[in-house]
Amino acid sequence: MKRVIITGANGFLGCNIVAACLAAGMDAVAVDLNFDNPAYAQLAGEKLRLVESDCVNMPPVAADALIHAAFVTATPEERGESPERNLRANIEPILSVMEYTRRQRIRRAIYVSSAAVHRRSLDSVLGESLAPSPLGVYGVAKTLMEQTVETMRIVHQRDCLCARPGGIYGPFEFRRSTRPKLSAVAQMMRSALVSGEIVVQRPEERNEWTYAPDIGRALVALLKADSLNFALYQVASGEQVSNLQIANMIQTLMDGVKVRVAGRDAGSRNRSRLLDTTRLAQDVGFSDWTKMSRATLKRTYASIAKVICNA
Repeated sequence: MKRVIITGANGFLGCNIVAACLAAGMDAVAVDLNFDNPAYAQLAGEKLRLVESDCVNMPPVAADALIHAAFVTATPEERGESPERNLRANIEPILSVMEYTRRQRIRRAIYVSSAAVHRRSLDSVLGESLAPSPLGVYGVAKTLMEQTVETMRIVHQRDCLCARPGGIYGPFEFRRSTRPKLSAVAQMMRSALVSGEIVVQRPEERNEWTYAPDIGRALVALLKADSLNFALYQVASGEQVSNLQIANMIQTLMDGVKVRVAGRDAGSRNRSRLLDTTRLAQDVGFSDWTKMSRATLKRTYASIAKVICNA
């Protein structure tokens, strides 16, 4: 793969995907409506081209592959619109990108999905073969995308697939209209910066967290594979970390920050879903996940602090 188009490239995950493609020696064509993410002060270079466009009207670009990471996670209520309009905001770009890849004769396309295709569950491990059970407009949109991609791959012989991540944290996360809610990790960091205190509501609750740069590297591995056996691959670390553990690690990065536990959890809250990535490891050989640590949180904190201080 020599040149890759990344849609939604100004977003949190999008710019981490761009960084991974550049690190792999690829030319990256970043597509978004604007580029105000501070990440691009670090990513600038001759191998990067920025294209200000929506997904429906992208200009013709010769490329070997495309990663569609443009999506709206904001709820209808957060955007002040109907559920139908909110759903359309995710579905129409998907279809436009599919048509674009066909017109441009792009060899392989990856569509970024989400664990939101499954409603919150106490199941310990979720495999790709488990039928989706979305509850919410965003989850419905991602389910429709996964099913459409599978149809394109099996029935119409397109080289396309979905990559499904779970909870993500890492550098270059900031609020935008399409993604107004920060991850729980970023929310803790923002609270520490603004108020000097992290209030932990559910201290024992454990969630699976994946470092955003690792998602980018996993997608690069999927791009480089000669052939793939499935239309869906889950991309997640398998590491569960409690809310209190995260807060305590963040506290070590910042002088004077206090951690206050607001309450204790019911026992059932200690369990959370995990995404099984055996398929990814077997087909692509990717299993190089970075554990959450002071180092990963330090890099995350540095980018979040820069956004807040410049706001």
